[in-house]
Amino acid sequence: MTLENNIQALVKKIEQESLAYDYVFISLGVPDRKAQVSLFKNRRHLDRDIHKYCQKFRSKVGKFPEWIKVDIVTETEPVLFDDVAEELVRTRRNYIDFGIALDKNWYLTFLPEEINANAFIRPEKGTSNMYLSEDNINNYLKKYTGHRRKFSIAAYKGETVTKFYTQGFVFDGDGIYRLHNKGYQKNLRQIEDLNVEMDRLIAHSTTFLEGMLQEDGRYIYGYFPHFDKTINFYNMLRHSSSTYSLVEGLSYLGKDLKPVERAIEYIIKHYIATDETGAQFVFDDTKDVNEIKLGQNAAFIFAVCEYLKHGGQNTSYLKYAQSVAEGILKMIDPTTGETVHILNYPDFSVKEKYRIVYYDGEAALGLLRLYQQDHDERWLKTVQTLFEHFIKNDYWKYHDHWLGYCTNELVQVTPHEKYFRFGINNVSSYLDYMKQRETTFPTFLEMLMATYHLVEKAKASGYQYLVDELLDEEKFLDTIHTRADYERTGFFYPEIAMYFKNPSRILNSFFIKHHGYRVRIDDIEHYLSGYVQYQHVFKK
Repeated sequence: MTLENNIQALVKKIEQESLAYDYVFISLGVPDRKAQVSLFKNRRHLDRDIHKYCQKFRSKVGKFPEWIKVDIVTETEPVLFDDVAEELVRTRRNYIDFGIALDKNWYLTFLPEEINANAFIRPEKGTSNMYLSEDNINNYLKKYTGHRRKFSIAAYKGETVTKFYTQGFVFDGDGIYRLHNKGYQKNLRQIEDLNVEMDRLIAHSTTFLEGMLQEDGRYIYGYFPHFDKTINFYNMLRHSSSTYSLVEGLSYLGKDLKPVERAIEYIIKHYIATDETGAQFVFDDTKDVNEIKLGQNAAFIFAVCEYLKHGGQNTSYLKYAQSVAEGILKMIDPTTGETVHILNYPDFSVKEKYRIVYYDGEAALGLLRLYQQDHDERWLKTVQTLFEHFIKNDYWKYHDHWLGYCTNELVQVTPHEKYFRFGINNVSSYLDYMKQRETTFPTFLEMLMATYHLVEKAKASGYQYLVDELLDEEKFLDTIHTRADYERTGFFYPEIAMYFKNPSRILNSFFIKHHGYRVRIDDIEHYLSGYVQYQHVFKK
């Protein structure tokens, strides 16, 4: 279709809404630059306005826009600037769903997308306190708009400004979508078939994650996209766990697992240490921290086992997983199941007995996945000892997705009532919180899906009474579907990415909005794993 036809189709979609409006914002975007935004005050010739604006865009940029977003102003409210400034700071970071016109002629206006994507609200250095950043606002005005006057908070104190809401529509180069207009889902495209959409997201995010894997087997760790900054840190645990989900994504799409070998071999070549007994450990030297994490060893094992489970050809990796499992056994008390979380590298002395609860669940999952590969009873016995410790100490109260995964794996091997009870308790008291949580929290879907399999196994193993006692199944399923759809608010669709400094860097990835729209390999990992698990069960 020609640009003319696409504009006509977009305007037709808007006209079907029969919205009464005066003001319209048009945002035009291409992958290699931040979107241009303009306000139009004549509502009678929308198609003509869009077309003229696209021509103007081409003369400036050298090409027509790939993305056209139209925001119809549907509600306005006069408010004191001081009140709206306080609301901006008080709202969860990057969750602003309203725009602001700072003068009665709407000369200086900001869409919510501009406010969020340009970090107008940011944390004070070294704290979690938020403030309205004059520097970031003026940086945006100077570099990306035609405004030449500097913005200052002092100039608006005591003044009345206009708070407004919009109804958005987007042409993304392929199709036209109506966007959610308010609340936590503001700007999220409305779709007809979640399963079809999820397959698109899995394909896009798998490709993105694979693209983060460099030739030497190390990942580009991630980006802070407000100002197109690369994250200059690394974490070997997340390297391994992200590799695990890359296997899941590639396998789901029926693609070759060859790229995964680079990631596994990177650890084998550079980050495995051997003690005097021959046991091996994965260490981390990021910023000279020089330590061995229990969870990091486990993540390496389950990445290797996932690769082998899905037909990976290099079976030599198994012996490394087994040697690292020997190292894990040295970090677990064989009698009590208590763990040591951190060792010093290179002397293998104890650094920290405890750091974070997730390491224990990861250790159990790693050993169980290895048991499924080589059937060495030592791994299973250790996991059962760990579980006695978990059950005795009510670990279900941590609502840990890794514990969800490994409980589900354990009941496939030893379907005991106590394990089912533990696994169901891990989610049953948490459903309301998960369903209503405003951040995407992608590990929720992973935990819910692992528990779904556990519940089905419980019913097949004669424990229906346990399910009836501990779980509201209807609410449980509703929570799964709610989270699956809501997680799309963490995907960089064009209509979100276009407002950032370099859309092409982040397009089709997943992000964590309240951490500055952070895109990191392990963030993508959790979204991707959850969606693959969901599709395996619920894809029509």
